[in-house]
Amino acid sequence: MAAATAGATVGGERRLPPLRDEVMLHEGPRGRDGAPSWTLHDPGSNRFFRIGWAEMEMLARWHLGDPAAIALAVARETTIRTTTAQVEQFIRFLWSQGLLQAQGDGAIERMRAQEAATRPHFAKWLLKTYLFIRLPLVRPDRFLDATMPLAKQLYTKAFLVVTLLAGMLGVHLALRQWDAFTTTFLHFFSLEGAAMAALALTGAKIAHELGHAYTAKRFGCRVPSMGVVFLVLWPVLYTDVTDAWKLSSRRRRLAIGAAGMGAELVLACYATLAWSFLPDGPLRSAAFLLGSSTWVLTVLINVNPLMRFDGYYLLSDALDVPNLQDRAFALARWRLREWLFGLGARPPEVWPPAMRRLLLAYAFATWIYRFFLFFGIALLVYHLFFKLLGLFLMIIEIGWFILRPIQVELREWLRQRGHMRFNRNVTATLAIAVGAVGMLFVPWQGTIPAPAVLKAAYQQQLFVPKGAQLRERRAAAGQRVAAGEPLFRFESPDLQEDYRQAQRKLDVVQARVQVQSLSRDLIDRSQTTWRELEAAQAALAAAAAELDRLTVRAPAGGTLVDVTDPLEPGEWLREGTRLATVVDAERSVVEAYVPEDALGKLQVGASGRFLADDPGGRWIPVRVETVAATSSRVLAEPALASIHGGGIATHQGKDGALVPEAPVYRVVLRPEGPLPPAARVTRGEVLLEGTRESLMARVWRIAVGVFVRESGF
Repeated sequence: MAAATAGATVGGERRLPPLRDEVMLHEGPRGRDGAPSWTLHDPGSNRFFRIGWAEMEMLARWHLGDPAAIALAVARETTIRTTTAQVEQFIRFLWSQGLLQAQGDGAIERMRAQEAATRPHFAKWLLKTYLFIRLPLVRPDRFLDATMPLAKQLYTKAFLVVTLLAGMLGVHLALRQWDAFTTTFLHFFSLEGAAMAALALTGAKIAHELGHAYTAKRFGCRVPSMGVVFLVLWPVLYTDVTDAWKLSSRRRRLAIGAAGMGAELVLACYATLAWSFLPDGPLRSAAFLLGSSTWVLTVLINVNPLMRFDGYYLLSDALDVPNLQDRAFALARWRLREWLFGLGARPPEVWPPAMRRLLLAYAFATWIYRFFLFFGIALLVYHLFFKLLGLFLMIIEIGWFILRPIQVELREWLRQRGHMRFNRNVTATLAIAVGAVGMLFVPWQGTIPAPAVLKAAYQQQLFVPKGAQLRERRAAAGQRVAAGEPLFRFESPDLQEDYRQAQRKLDVVQARVQVQSLSRDLIDRSQTTWRELEAAQAALAAAAAELDRLTVRAPAGGTLVDVTDPLEPGEWLREGTRLATVVDAERSVVEAYVPEDALGKLQVGASGRFLADDPGGRWIPVRVETVAATSSRVLAEPALASIHGGGIATHQGKDGALVPEAPVYRVVLRPEGPLPPAARVTRGEVLLEGTRESLMARVWRIAVGVFVRESGF
């Protein structure tokens, strides 16, 4: 075992290697049960290790040189029942962390082997470097020592009172000018404003990190470095306050963790007050940014304990659980294995019931949060980079952050398969696994949902053809009309004047034609005169057609619905004003739009069901009559557009046209059986029976399609 190789033999007697000379021991905080703790500090790597009472008693008897002797002495001289296996486990821990002196034969080789085992593979190193790059920029310890006398004034009660008064006064003044306060951000839409916003954000983050640094220095901690961390190439400032682990007071560690957010809140108080006195411009906009969104976003992000930001360390110190995530994850993995297999294994740590429930809830919440967070980051990376690189980086993100932990856990299940016994947990797990496999690989998915409308087979909206005055109305809601029946008559002085002008011009040209035989000059110009006559006749016919359009007629036989009311003779109406809709009273039709990925599963003649959005609606059987061969560039049915509450994502294009965000294909369906005629457009959903396909086949088809499209094949 590793512990056996760590010792040296002196005079035939085996001795354990001592701790390295530079390793320091600090008194730690008391545990929740009042037990003492200590902290081992390795200055070389600036790492801290918390040990308990049992480990401290082992170190106190380290000179005995034998694990069995140490365990026996601890058990005999204290109330702790320590075993030899526990001592050997502690030895292995100290050796693996490089805290023991290298002594004995082959010590150098063992250290080299240990270093080689911990050295990551080049691909793994490159991946970690891409995901997490830490660049120390400054060593601020001397600067902090020199400026600490000034910074101490920020920790006085007088400064706290002045800051609170400034914040309350700033909020009061901002509320009195609330409209101006909320519109200040408009000044960011300029080069100077954007530069000022960037400086304000950078200054706020520097103040945040200085808050951590000065608070740590105030409690006697060393701040070895400050710099920037690139998280998936996104820069984030950091301050190394690891030295806070040597503090025995949890309250002081909590103060260091919260100091960054406190610094930004102080900055927000004075920025809000300064906003009321600054002249309108980019500087005032920067004060607005510091006093509003900056600190809010900082608090929301940093308070989140599910990521390793300030909130995580605050929660860790508040619960007095160092390495909170690792220990919670270990407990959650044990709990998951017990649920699935009922192994009867001992938990990795013994916790009180309330703390165990809290740690389990924290671990599962963190896993769920990280799944969606990392999946979102993968999509972001996919869209940030060009085609093939974006796809490659997205696969790396999903593989490293989502699939790799699952693969590690599955490997552990295989390792423990020898301890598994057939029991109730295993039975339930097998049943769930078989059900999941069936859900994924059995082609049970054949239904295609699609937004649809039920409407008349024929319907035509009537509009005002030209800006004109209504003279006569013969239309009423529910009225039966015949094709060509006049419904509305308008008058337009402009069109009537155009008609009179065209008539006069025609009269002049006709008179010229009648006398052209009396003059030689007119005879020579006869061809021109005849062309002018034809043009005048065409102009008169066009003017007459425009006048005729002022009489709005029924384009086909049907029923009038959605008649605009009130509408009285004498009103002036703009061109394009809707007047009424003529619908076919004989039959109805369902019109649906299916996405591109469902097109291959749909065939003409397939059956389906339509359900209206109206309460109390019933399922209407339908059958596919036609499927469009090309996608709809413009959505013809406004009721289905998302901007009107429909289920198809659309945006307004040129001239107000409704343009689908993704390709959709129009499908016309005929209702089966007797159905009352649709007097209006009824929005709903249709479920169509398509070719059955498994979930994994669908995912594979979509993934291959994305890969082919983005790789440019």
